[in-house]
Amino acid sequence: NTMSKVKQYYTDVAEKAVDKIILQVKQNLITKESAITDIMKVDNLNLIGIDENNVDEVIEMECA
Repeated sequence: NTMSKVKQYYTDVAEKAVDKIILQVKQNLITKESAITDIMKVDNLNLIGIDENNVDEVIEMECA
C-alpha cells in the first residue's frame, strides 16, 4: 500500500529529526528549552504522537 509506505517514510523522517535534537540535549549542545522549540518545528510530529502537551515529557524520558 503506497499510502502506508508514504506515511511510514514521514514517520521515520520525523523520528530521526527528533532523535537528532534529543541527542544534542544529551551532549549538552542545546538546552531542553531549545530542544522543545526545535522539536515543535519538525514536520509531521502528529505521526509520532508528539505535541506541545507532551514534548517535554518525551525529552525527559529520552534523556533519563
